[in-house]
Formats: sequence, structure tokens, C-alpha cells
Amino acid sequence: MGALKQGSIASMLAAGLLLQSPGTSFPQSFDGQYRAILDCAKLPFTDVPLDNEPVDLKISNGKVSYARTLYGANRNTVVGKETGTGTVAADGTIALTGGWKGRRDTVKASYGGKLSGGETKLSGKHIVIFQGRSYDRSCTLTLKK
Repeated sequence: MGALKQGSIASMLAAGLLLQSPGTSFPQSFDGQYRAILDCAKLPFTDVPLDNEPVDLKISNGKVSYARTLYGANRNTVVGKETGTGTVAADGTIALTGGWKGRRDTVKASYGGKLSGGETKLSGKHIVIFQGRSYDRSCTLTLKK
């Protein structure tokens, strides 16, 4: 029994060393609350560009959710909230879709890219329907953990 016990201890020690060796890699966890900033091209009917817009973004178990306050054309009135969801893969690839729907106007949003390191920029696109006309604009969503 003593030999069996020693063999078991040796196996456990070897497994422990494997777990702690510097060459061993484990999947990175992207879970957490992120500080996100949205910057988008100016639309022809808005008074100012959409710059430094705060976005609440959370990742948990590979699922992503986000929300931001949506303002009217003059940026003085709140008209709603853009919200969305998506996924983040084990390699950090993130894909988000969302938007907002008002009585007659809408925003469809998509953002994508790859999370890595302390700061990541996702490319985005908005399709905005305002007063019956459609507008496309490019956006950047910058994430910091």
C-alpha cells in the first residue's frame, strides 16, 4: 500500500507542476463590466457628431449586453435607449447587434472586432431611419476593462 500511496502522490505532484508551468495556457476570461465609449460619424440632421458617448457594457460567460442613452438630433432631449446583445468567443472575437425603435424612427446597430489587452476598438455601423429617410454611419466602440 505504501508504494501505491507514493505513486499517487507523485502523480498528483506532476499534475500540479503541469498546471503551474509557464508554457501552459488557459482560456482567457473576458467577464466583467467595461467602460465603453462610442464615436460615430455625424448625420446630416444632427447638430453635432456623436463623440465620447458612454456605453454600459457587460460580459458574462461568453454573453455580452450593452446599453446607452439615445438623444434627439439636437442632443438636448433623451428619446430612448439603444440596447443590444451578442457573444464573445474564447479567442476574444466579439459580435454585437442591437438598436432602438421609436414611434417612427429607428436605429439598427452592429459592432464587431476582437478583444485583447487593456483597450480594444470595435468597428460599428448604424442604420438610422429618421423622418422616413435611411442613413448609414460608421462608428467605433472603444472598450476598457
